[in-house]
Amino acid sequence: MSTSEEAKSILLQSYYQNRWFEEVQVRNAIQQWEASLTASEIDIWLSNYQWPSEVHNRHLGVIMAGNIPLVGLHDLIVGVLSGYRVSAKLSTDDTILPKALLAKAAEFDLHWGNQITFMEQLKSLDTAIATGSNNSARYFSAYFKNIPHVIRNHRNGLAVLDGHETEADFIGLGRDVFDYYGLGCRNVTHLMVPEQYDFTPLFQCWDKNYADIQNHNKYINNFQYHRAMLLMNLDPHIDTGYVIAKEKSELYAPVGMLNYSFYKDVDHVKQQIECWSEQLQCVVSNIDGIGAMPFGKAQCTRLSDYADGLDTAQWLLDQSTHA
Repeated sequence: MSTSEEAKSILLQSYYQNRWFEEVQVRNAIQQWEASLTASEIDIWLSNYQWPSEVHNRHLGVIMAGNIPLVGLHDLIVGVLSGYRVSAKLSTDDTILPKALLAKAAEFDLHWGNQITFMEQLKSLDTAIATGSNNSARYFSAYFKNIPHVIRNHRNGLAVLDGHETEADFIGLGRDVFDYYGLGCRNVTHLMVPEQYDFTPLFQCWDKNYADIQNHNKYINNFQYHRAMLLMNLDPHIDTGYVIAKEKSELYAPVGMLNYSFYKDVDHVKQQIECWSEQLQCVVSNIDGIGAMPFGKAQCTRLSDYADGLDTAQWLLDQSTHA
């Protein structure tokens, strides 16, 4: 996917299907998968579980999201390795990349073709995993109420700054904010900063490294819409020309915006993290003791990094054992 001529055509097709999927963003997603699929990473992850020796008759349905490239691939992988027959409903925003990748995988191992079927309607399931918005999550919960299921709704990332960050930290934080144009559930949408925090060094760094995001048509349309609404309402905010920062207590911020709030001490930060636990996917910070990862690592997931903190591999294995 990263070197072949065939892949260039696939990436172009995915961009025509979804204009958020610019080549650099798709290649970024592929690079993350490359890093997680090294032989050593795979061996370590596989050794954590008792995988079945053969395919069983359990039927798993997976409803995949399409907010960032290949976002639902992990669920398909654990479904196949757990021995399930997998029926996958692809997002209309991301049909080309998963099909192409799994078709290529099937050339090396037939399980990837035999155990996975792409379908528009999921029926006769034994268990289900579905990812979507908060609204669709309520629908999925009702639809799958009679079978074991995992329903994922909208989450976001949080950054906690202490005022001692380096330029490298700011660049890393920029990736956490701007990768995939902020559409991922691991993208940082809220900054917690110390009282009297000076944003100038952060935004000066981003001006040099990320201002060109304003050249993306769909992104800048979102930015301009939210800026117009704030200006019409005389709502105070910081406007960098490519991202709007607004003091607001909510974790979620729409594309083109970033919320921020002030904290007094680390205990205040811990309380807020606990308060947002059902909405929070990850935290980036240099502060110890708050369960944070380094700046720039929000999107650098591995096979053992599970969405919403639920080990779906073990959950699927347990479901098949208890059936």
